[in-house]
Amino acid sequence: MARREVAVPDSSVAVKWFSREDGSEGALELMEAHAGGRIELAVLELLFCEVANALRHNPGFDAERLGDAIEQLFRLHMRVVPVDGGLMRRAGEIAFDAKVTVYDALPVALAEAEEAMCITADEATQYAWLKPKGYPIELL
Repeated sequence: MARREVAVPDSSVAVKWFSREDGSEGALELMEAHAGGRIELAVLELLFCEVANALRHNPGFDAERLGDAIEQLFRLHMRVVPVDGGLMRRAGEIAFDAKVTVYDALPVALAEAEEAMCITADEATQYAWLKPKGYPIELL
């Protein structure tokens, strides 16, 4: 059986699943491709924290709406990959090389490990700094 394509969305993409803004359509298409079994989404546990925090600070969200979004996020049944020493070490190398935060480098390190692409909606930070260095990252 052929391996299903894997993508690693970062939190900037996952936030767009719940907060309608520029790029939400593309983000929703990615989520629907996962839900339909056409692609597998692999994420780090950190994604859940980052998405919840971003939505908590979104003026359109209250505690109830945030709780609903968190429940929906977990119901997507994405493959959650634990952070280990090797992944964190690689993220540190990427962070220094591309001059980004370790938080921004982690999904890219996971994409490398998965032989996949990290999908981001963060053009100004992640994409602009990581793509020219040849890291596996695509803009949503």
